[in-house]
Amino acid sequence: MDLFVLLQAANPVVEMTEQVVQTAPEESYLSLVMKGGWILLPIFLLSLLAIYVIINKWLVINRLGKKDSVWLSRVIELVHEGKIDKALKFCVERPYASAKVIAAGLKEFERDDNEIQEAMEVEARQQVSTLENQMNWLGITASIAPMLGFLGTIFGVIKIFYDIARTNDLAIDTISTGLYQKMICSGAGLLVGIIAYAGYYILNGRIDKTVVNIDRESNEVLKAIRAFKRGSVEA
Repeated sequence: MDLFVLLQAANPVVEMTEQVVQTAPEESYLSLVMKGGWILLPIFLLSLLAIYVIINKWLVINRLGKKDSVWLSRVIELVHEGKIDKALKFCVERPYASAKVIAAGLKEFERDDNEIQEAMEVEARQQVSTLENQMNWLGITASIAPMLGFLGTIFGVIKIFYDIARTNDLAIDTISTGLYQKMICSGAGLLVGIIAYAGYYILNGRIDKTVVNIDRESNEVLKAIRAFKRGSVEA
């Protein structure tokens, strides 16, 4: 008898809960994300900046750091033949960073070897600067985005305590707004930070390979120039 009474008393509660669940409107992902608050705006802007820099630098590195063994062999061949003007023209026509470095050295062909090498080193530093341009923005984004997410977490906690103090109620609907802001901001900040961090190190790795390639190809041409000059003196 007591069990029957308890079941009857529990039925209205179960039915009320089912009605609440059924009548609760489903929210879209966008509406959930927007509950993160205004702090999502700078995080979103940082995400756009990171994506732009990653795509732009990837294209720049592909253009400047492209390997072309056929082109390099032809330049070395022209230098051995003493056709410096043709070799220089061949370099100027190419968009590669190593081609610009080699062209800088060929322009000083009549000077001493040290001056040719110095001209190549100066141009190489300029090309490395071009490759590394905008990379600092990825480093800044990787550092600031998680910090902004943490700041949004703090605002969310403040919102929770404010709502509790205002309503004197610990119900989930009272603290849900602050919880949404707290978790969404943390997740968004970490996601943008991870993207920027990964992009920074992947692009840096490609830049390092390009720099090594520039150094190797310019040294090969420099050796060809020295060999031609020694052959001319001996002749």
